[in-house]
Amino acid sequence: MPHKENDIQDLYQKWLSSPAPALCVRLAGELRRSGRNAEALEVARKGLGSWSDNISVNVVFGRCALEEKLNDEALEVFEKVISIDPLNLIAIRSLAEIHYEKGNWNRSIELFEEYLFEYPGDPEIEDLLKKSREKKKEAEREARVTGQDVSYPDTGRMASILAAQKKTGDTGRTEVSSTGPGRPAEPQNRAPRSLFNLFSAEECEELGLSAYDE
Repeated sequence: MPHKENDIQDLYQKWLSSPAPALCVRLAGELRRSGRNAEALEVARKGLGSWSDNISVNVVFGRCALEEKLNDEALEVFEKVISIDPLNLIAIRSLAEIHYEKGNWNRSIELFEEYLFEYPGDPEIEDLLKKSREKKKEAEREARVTGQDVSYPDTGRMASILAAQKKTGDTGRTEVSSTGPGRPAEPQNRAPRSLFNLFSAEECEELGLSAYDE
């Protein structure tokens, strides 16, 4: 530990006498790994003020901001990083985890998948991706139950289902047959068997669909 502290002090002296992007990254990184997060963020912020387009400085600032729970600042800087360097895995992973914490399931899934495409086999990220997908399904089910707007897949089959629902399920409308009294319209999450059968069991569960003409 004393040896590490001496290294940090040497970096501090160099940083104060002749600041440069590489020194900023090294010093902020060593401070963060030593648990001196506030100092690390201060160094990184000064570096960002001087070299705002330097990828490494932006990344170290983002990581220091996350340690201090400044997720919005970290999100902003990591978005800038991937706009310059789209394959920066630290930025991709960090953004995915930020969006996961915020409950932005679509974005977190997209970023976790992108990370695993570039760096497959990471069990921690695979687990977070699985949880993101599960939480997205839960949110969609909750939205259907509470009547909130739900975004459906843009597919031909989904268009057929929605068209059938609109035709037979207008709120408050009754259907009158030639041989009997009117009946209430079918619920919005039910579909004719002819269309319902076009979907797999998994898709029916995800979309909350059931057939009404059984």
